[in-house]
Amino acid sequence: MQLIVSWIRKYKSIWRMIVLVLLLVAILGPWIYTLDGVPPPEWCQAPLFLLGNGRCAGLVAGVTIIFFIIAAFLSINVGLVTGETVLPERGRELLGIYLFMMLIFLIMLPFISTVLQTWRRDPKRFRIFHLMAWGLAVVLSCLMVAYDPELRSGRFWGIWLYIGVAVSALMLEVFALVWGRNPK
Repeated sequence: MQLIVSWIRKYKSIWRMIVLVLLLVAILGPWIYTLDGVPPPEWCQAPLFLLGNGRCAGLVAGVTIIFFIIAAFLSINVGLVTGETVLPERGRELLGIYLFMMLIFLIMLPFISTVLQTWRRDPKRFRIFHLMAWGLAVVLSCLMVAYDPELRSGRFWGIWLYIGVAVSALMLEVFALVWGRNPK
């Protein structure tokens, strides 16, 4: 046990860099599916797949979701400022996009906090924020998978890798915080 404790404390930067690399790989993998622009079930061929309800779907990578949300956020805000978008007409859609954007931001927040933790050498007041970011990421990504039964498939390895990395990183950060305070 003492060996594990010393390894976690001594090699924080290394395992945090490994976490960052694994997060990048997870973001490049499939997180969700789309029904837009796919053929009917009779013509469904790889890389498309059939959902449980018999509909053809395509895989969407996490990075695609991030870029889409950023573009939608910019487009909607520019539309609101220029007057092209009228709030009462599109209020429900705007709320959905803003909420989804917040979800994606909270899921990506640990990436930013891990980069800051690695480069800033553990400022004490930032550690709790970092732990909260990982905890939120674990909860929100698990809720995404729990919400849609189709995401429980192995074909969505990107979200599953993210959940595994988030849980592991949260445990390592908790151990580093607890054992850093009470060295034995």
